[in-house]
Amino acid sequence: MTSSNNPPILSGSRAPELAPRADGADAAPRETSVHSFTAHGDDGLTVALQGEIDHHSAGPLRLLLASARRLGYRSLVLDTSLVTFADSALLRILRDWTDHGCRLRLTGVTPAMERLRAAAWGCPSTCRRHAHIGRGKARQGA
Repeated sequence: MTSSNNPPILSGSRAPELAPRADGADAAPRETSVHSFTAHGDDGLTVALQGEIDHHSAGPLRLLLASARRLGYRSLVLDTSLVTFADSALLRILRDWTDHGCRLRLTGVTPAMERLRAAAWGCPSTCRRHAHIGRGKARQGA
């Protein structure tokens, strides 16, 4: 079905030009997902996240952790006490971190993070202390 409000996916033999829309979710301002970060010890890093963590806002965290890993950081404490929403973009970043043999500990688990944790690892936090992501381990703490 095509109308003036719903253009066809393909117009003729070529796809339509894509331009940002002035309304809707795509036009919402993007806040950075990283609230703060602190290095400690020889290989430790603490990162506090804030707001909504999705594929639009996860870029700063992805870059920070990739750089930290290249610099030799192997232990991450992730404070999620200010996270209001998180989706699979955050899971992919955490899996990438642990797949490289790095350690992860979650702190300040909000209801949004608990829903994500339950969807990813299946079991309520009271049922087991450790959750596995990839080859590394994720640990939930206070």
